[in-house]
Amino acid sequence: MEEKGLYIHIPFCLAKCDYCDFFSVPCKSGIISDDYVKALLAEIKFYAEKYNVSSWRTVYFGGGTPGLLSCSQIDFLMKGIRESVPFFNPLEVTIECNPESITEEKLLCWEKNAIDRLSLGVQSLTQSALEGVHRHCTAEKAEKSLSLIKKNWKGRLCLDVIAGLEFQNDEEFIQSLEKIVSYNPSHISLYALTVEENTPLGKRAAAGDFDFDRIDFQWLKGRDFLKSKGYFQYEVSNFCKKGFESIHNSSYWQQMDYIGAGSGGCSSVYGENALRWTNTCDINAYVDFWKKSSCRTLEEEIPCEREKLSLEVQEYEFLMTGFRTLKGVSSADYMKKFHDAGKWNGSLEKRLGESSVWKDFAEKGYASCSGERYFLTEEGILFLNKLLVDLC
Repeated sequence: MEEKGLYIHIPFCLAKCDYCDFFSVPCKSGIISDDYVKALLAEIKFYAEKYNVSSWRTVYFGGGTPGLLSCSQIDFLMKGIRESVPFFNPLEVTIECNPESITEEKLLCWEKNAIDRLSLGVQSLTQSALEGVHRHCTAEKAEKSLSLIKKNWKGRLCLDVIAGLEFQNDEEFIQSLEKIVSYNPSHISLYALTVEENTPLGKRAAAGDFDFDRIDFQWLKGRDFLKSKGYFQYEVSNFCKKGFESIHNSSYWQQMDYIGAGSGGCSSVYGENALRWTNTCDINAYVDFWKKSSCRTLEEEIPCEREKLSLEVQEYEFLMTGFRTLKGVSSADYMKKFHDAGKWNGSLEKRLGESSVWKDFAEKGYASCSGERYFLTEEGILFLNKLLVDLC
């Protein structure tokens, strides 16, 4: 029997923000259909049986806005997830939420259902910045929700912040961060604003002047501020207090198996017959299929795109995700996984020795090694993409 991570995609939001390029659809009513929830559970049970899953290592409700799920839907899903495996003792159960979806009733419901980590998309507490990207939530509502959480929530709190939003200067950004830190989150994800081509923000940027340097500068100020408040950076965009790293996301970076349920959900299973599949983004087609299916479903009929992962692809992704973290990559793990990949015979030293960028990084103090681990320094990780292009 095997242990796997479980990701559950809820592709519904009250409204789309201007910068968002993730798969989600507006749901102005804020009501998620029970048919979608039932389809989720049918899919979860199918893969639990197919892969003989003994337990879910972690469970993560992502989106979209999973906080839109009603308490009865959470009860239904968590009961089914427990029953889908022989043992249910996950290391972490996370739910993503936006501030406008927070209620005392939901906080109590999540706690009752063993959800112990709340990831809240605050993004900013500067009202002009929120309005500039058409966030559905106001700064005032966000602060009220944070106060409600502080009073009623016993689990871990992770807050998401975006640096470089329009209509927010550097001083306002730091003031927003100061307020956010005052609610004592154990984890903060600090993202640099990404301008995607097919989003409203991307179209505005293409049509006129856009100060991309300001994004990077503001992110660096945010990084330094968080460090001064006792948060350490353990991944490109993630900071936490000691011992509060995201276990679920760390599993991705370590190439651990996970099932991604839901329309648009992605799964990866590694090893000799490594496979990745992404479910259809046609929500109706997803629901219709799983509504009439059972654990006897023919896998080739499932509406998804499949990709066999060659050993060479797995090797590159191992380096790509490993170097995202400040811990870096283990040469022992590399040897174990990839002794048959490429011309390096499992030697990470040889692999990196052929990289002109790694040599340059090492000379500049951007890259280093300690024992069996090779890693980028805090400054070197800012240039991660340059290394990955060279290693590709």
